[in-house]
Amino acid sequence: MNNMNSMNNAAGEKSRMLRRIDAVDFAIHEMVLYLDTHPNDARALKAWEQYRKRRSELIGEYEMRFGPYVLTSNDANGSRWTWVDNPWPWDYRAD
Repeated sequence: MNNMNSMNNAAGEKSRMLRRIDAVDFAIHEMVLYLDTHPNDARALKAWEQYRKRRSELIGEYEMRFGPYVLTSNDANGSRWTWVDNPWPWDYRAD
């Protein structure tokens, strides 16, 4: 039972981290749309850069804890394909 709880906790934390990344992705997309029509807005450009930095930090944290964020993040480590080493989606239980 304890193992099941830890799997549920890991799945819940993974889900929370993915939602944080999604939120930052949304903000980046919105900033891009704004910058398309306001290309000289220095404050908006700075905000876009900060969101990109935050996204990179979140993905780095996610990958340290749960493995590659996307298939191309860390496909191979030396001569071994590492994507298959991480739990598959069906290995997690929804909270």
